[in-house]
Amino acid sequence: MRKLTVLLVALAACHHSSSPAAPASSDPTVALNAQVEQGKGLYVAKCASCHGDAGQGTDKGPPVVGADAFPLDPRPGAKRDVKFHTAADVFAWATKNMPGDNPASLTTDEYLAIFAFDLNGEQDRAEGAARRSRRASDRASPLEAG
Repeated sequence: MRKLTVLLVALAACHHSSSPAAPASSDPTVALNAQVEQGKGLYVAKCASCHGDAGQGTDKGPPVVGADAFPLDPRPGAKRDVKFHTAADVFAWATKNMPGDNPASLTTDEYLAIFAFDLNGEQDRAEGAARRSRRASDRASPLEAG
């Protein structure tokens, strides 16, 4: 969660916006959760029709979560024409080119909220996989000494 907060703060520092952000809070977790919720609604409204309801990608757009999301080099025939070395590269490209049907139409805060939602999903999946792995190892029978 801390890495996600740091990434979003760094991205926000690179892009100035005069539009209202998610509600401010002295607790970064509360502010992040509000930003993720805002991003969820925006993702559903602006991104899911091309990138899939779970970010898995469709025939209209590539995945935005998971192992196949944001490869360094653009996929053959992709709209993207730049390499993604960093999260800032992804953010810069997305703010100029997304949503595909109305590029650069969102505020910086809206793009940041969508990124927070997508990145939070990545963290949730990683934590879920770790929990499943722990449960599986807990269920494994230890070898009995004979």
